[in-house]
Amino acid sequence: MFNKTVRKMSDGWQKNYLEGMEQVVDRYKQLNDVEYIPDVPFESQDNVTLAMDIFRPWNAGKESLPVVLMVHGGGLLMGDRHMEMGICRNFAKAGFLSASIEYRVFPESDIKGAVLDLAGGMEYIGRNASRYGGDADRIYLVCESAGVFASIFALSMIRSETVRKAFGGRSPDINIRAMAAQSGMFYVRRKDIVGMVMSGNVIPTRWGNREFLKILDTEQEEILNSIPPIFLVSSKGDFLRKYTLKYSDFLKNNKKEYRLIYYDKAGHLPHAFCSLAPELPESIEVDKMIVSWFLEH
Repeated sequence: MFNKTVRKMSDGWQKNYLEGMEQVVDRYKQLNDVEYIPDVPFESQDNVTLAMDIFRPWNAGKESLPVVLMVHGGGLLMGDRHMEMGICRNFAKAGFLSASIEYRVFPESDIKGAVLDLAGGMEYIGRNASRYGGDADRIYLVCESAGVFASIFALSMIRSETVRKAFGGRSPDINIRAMAAQSGMFYVRRKDIVGMVMSGNVIPTRWGNREFLKILDTEQEEILNSIPPIFLVSSKGDFLRKYTLKYSDFLKNNKKEYRLIYYDKAGHLPHAFCSLAPELPESIEVDKMIVSWFLEH
């Protein structure tokens, strides 16, 4: 009964989200501060045709641009690539080729489909960055909320045969030098509201495979060794802030290269504020810090 309710709510959330985003997308389309290339098709690793939006500076010249991939959030229950239009523009104005990747959300798909979608998007950019003026040797990733969770496993498929087998995919054949995670949904199997919603829905327990469920632990050694240096962002107003702080402690204890930016007195900063409120001064400030972090790697 609970899972049926989640499915119904997810459908409603996505419908309301898409209707609400129409005006936002129209507003961004009218801006001419960067070059906007919409609806670039790519194939998921399970052969579903999806799309990404690409942004780049005007008159970039002949020099290849560093590339940043953007992955939206939404609990794996709602949202689409247009959520990242603002932050994509910020990075394009900072001199990056930026691409916002589409992936399927529940009930259209589950975590397996989402990961294979992101891996397909990474694969496309890895092979085609130069077509859009990007440098395939300087690729980075920015993700937010549930997009962080899905991205971690798409990234792990690059180096981990165990993860590739678990998801039924292949290596995206791309080198992600560093990543930034905003308000990350790092944990989906804890006994909290996130775990309740995920189990049996986005995380399909019908697979009944304990080994697969173990793979979905972001703190397992094989996953830790597969992700690049990571920049963490959260705030007092972030309802998943405890996830970021816990994961930060985990990285510190395991001597993983990371940096944490936490606005501990900023209750006005919402969840994933850099993407959801990209024009805030703090969002612009954090974007600049992420740019510096990326260029150091």
